[in-house]
Amino acid sequence: MRGLLVSAALASVTFACGDDGAPPPPPASVTVGAVTIATDPLTLTITPPAGGPMVRAGFVEIATVAEPDPGHYYDPRVTGDDPLTWTRPARATALDADGWLVLEGGARLRLTPGDHERDATLAIDAGAVGGAVLTRLAVPMAPGEPLYGFGESFGGANATGQVREAQFRPDDAFESGLNEAHVPVPLALWPRRGLGLFVRDRRAGAFDLGATTPDAATATFNLPARGPLAFELFVADAPLDLVRHYVAATARPAVPPRWAFAPQQWRNEHRSSAEVQDDARQMRALGIPGSTMWIDNPWQTGYNTFTFDEQRFVGIDALLAELRGLGYRVVVWSTPYLLSSGATADDYRAADAAHLFVMDDGGRTLPFPWNQGPVGLIDFTNPAAVTFWRERIARAVARGVSGFKLDYGEDVVPALYGIQLTMRLAAGDNQDLHGIFARYYHDAYLGALPPGDGFLITRAGAWGDQDRNTCVWPGDLDSDFSRHGVDNGQGERNVGGLPAAIAGGLSLSVSGYPFFGSDIGGYREGTPTTEVLSRWAQYAALGTIMQLGGGGPSHNPWDTALYPAPALDIYRTYARLHMALNPLLWTLAQAAGADGTPVTRPCGFVYPDAGCDDAMFLLGDDLLVAPVIEAGATTRVAVLPPGRWIDWWTGAATTADGATAITVAAPLERLPLWRAADRFVPMFARAADTLEPATAPGVTSYADPAYGGELRLLITPDGAAAATRLHDDARATGGATADAYQLTFTPGGQYVAATFDLDTRAAQAAHVAAPTAITRDGAPLPTAADEVALTACTSGCWLAEPGRLRVRLVGAGTIAIR
Repeated sequence: MRGLLVSAALASVTFACGDDGAPPPPPASVTVGAVTIATDPLTLTITPPAGGPMVRAGFVEIATVAEPDPGHYYDPRVTGDDPLTWTRPARATALDADGWLVLEGGARLRLTPGDHERDATLAIDAGAVGGAVLTRLAVPMAPGEPLYGFGESFGGANATGQVREAQFRPDDAFESGLNEAHVPVPLALWPRRGLGLFVRDRRAGAFDLGATTPDAATATFNLPARGPLAFELFVADAPLDLVRHYVAATARPAVPPRWAFAPQQWRNEHRSSAEVQDDARQMRALGIPGSTMWIDNPWQTGYNTFTFDEQRFVGIDALLAELRGLGYRVVVWSTPYLLSSGATADDYRAADAAHLFVMDDGGRTLPFPWNQGPVGLIDFTNPAAVTFWRERIARAVARGVSGFKLDYGEDVVPALYGIQLTMRLAAGDNQDLHGIFARYYHDAYLGALPPGDGFLITRAGAWGDQDRNTCVWPGDLDSDFSRHGVDNGQGERNVGGLPAAIAGGLSLSVSGYPFFGSDIGGYREGTPTTEVLSRWAQYAALGTIMQLGGGGPSHNPWDTALYPAPALDIYRTYARLHMALNPLLWTLAQAAGADGTPVTRPCGFVYPDAGCDDAMFLLGDDLLVAPVIEAGATTRVAVLPPGRWIDWWTGAATTADGATAITVAAPLERLPLWRAADRFVPMFARAADTLEPATAPGVTSYADPAYGGELRLLITPDGAAAATRLHDDARATGGATADAYQLTFTPGGQYVAATFDLDTRAAQAAHVAAPTAITRDGAPLPTAADEVALTACTSGCWLAEPGRLRVRLVGAGTIAIR
């Protein structure tokens, strides 16, 4: 309301003072929401919920050149290669007829209300400044304070001290030849202050987050002649609310189908149907759960014929039927290109004649140098091209394909090695579409799959694409423990291994992309070591999409020639843990789809005042993960956030203050993992092979209510109130009363039974360690002689063991433990 009143006041000033032909003077200050602009000297003040006012003079900067070159890319990173002259308007000189503050030098500035009372949009228009090539907003920051967002980044979830680009582009400084900004999002979040900044624009830009000036976060964007830049400043009282605010302002994430949350497997290249069949059978025989297998490149008669190569995959229909019987969905690899020769020559000629490709400035199909190219890039912004492509996708879907691994799609770039390219698309040009082109690409495939049951795993994206992108995969990471940007020994910066995967997934999680799956073991440099494969699998098991595959012959841990023991045992253990946690994951996924709440969350984002390191994260509110990312490490140093945390493996309790470091054992088979005391961890009560229906003998499925209808609710009860609500509306509560510890269960649409699994090794609640009586709805509950009897009781029973008390309920009920 305050912002609306300010806008009305400015309008009245313009009306009253504009009759003599001279622009009126600016007001002394303008306030909208949490933002105030003083006009002389020009000063920005932001008052977020925490941390006190943030004040900066000279917050607008304009870069000019004597004679702008329309074919030159003025790099918003400001690398020093361009002869730029920077100016900072010191004051506003007038208020124009449209309510803009006119600044010294001709730039304009306007402050308008945002979506909520405390929000504001600060627009900067440098279009009238002669020779302007870059526009910059500088926002105050405390040196070294944590900053998050910016989309996928392999350099760390906390971006402070770094430069983050808002576009993908080729870059020979990296071993990949790319700048690795596959999913850039122009979003900056100050979790310690409760402040967010979103640049609602598609132009090329870069954020300097204290790298050049420690007390300023700058956002620099090019092409000011294309119109004003809109910087949306918003506030929230809790860090996760910042993410929810951003998602509400852009798009809610698409949620993968449930079967995608079971472990997935693939090879870099399957050589035959027999090889696919053997992988599928091996996993079932070895007790490795999963519901998805990919058939990666090559699987087609030619790139993007969408027709199986039946010389390589003999009896493909029989193979796909066997995979369905074993409880597997099938995903295949695809790209957005057509070759002008070979199996797609006719399709290429048809697409070329109908202008279905991305074109050059002269209206000709633009050749892209990919693989055996040149190739044509399908212009998915053209509805006719989408129809053309979906007709081909339908060939694979009709055979039983349930999803696609979408490679590439970043080719619409704003520049190439300093040259500002021109690409023509049906919806505009590459300067506006370079990021969001990925959304059109993904939509073409998602719309060809059954609604709600299609899975895409992609490597490209941008803000607003998250509603068409069911999962991001980070492309080809190194198969090791290397960190992003380190010299690889050949004068190039490396992409990074496991630490880069963790950083990429966590930076995306607070940027509107909650679903992520990296290649377990990496891809570049071929085959990982057993240690790398094992540590990567441990990390992936506590994430959203757990997918096993990568470079080299395979990443199959049962191939002992490649991966000696204990690789198989470790992978199986963590694949089973990931599958068991599916009730929790699916509940978190539904919340993420509703409002963008991250499933995995950087510890330093949720607890910005704690000393968590950048690799630590939470799964939901209650599981804390500290992946091991150092070769040869057998211990892990960690600072746990405030609270009482229970070691997943030992049951030992740690009361943390957010500052004190602890050292925990981390032998190769153990991932440092904690759960919050007095919090339920919902899991499946029984192990099964797949989430999908299965007809093969001996294959168990959570589609069978005997497996999928019962929960295990793990908790260390300290006595405080605990509650959980599952995706199907099943609910459970726990807490101390005057003379008992009480548990309740209410069935939902799927879960009709629950086993409360009370870890009593460090429990502080009375009665649970040595119960003398347990009742259900006031009547005595029988004891079970052993675990077999516990799982077989038809109404309810309980079993006490050293350090553990399990109480099983079938149907609704209230349990009192005395």
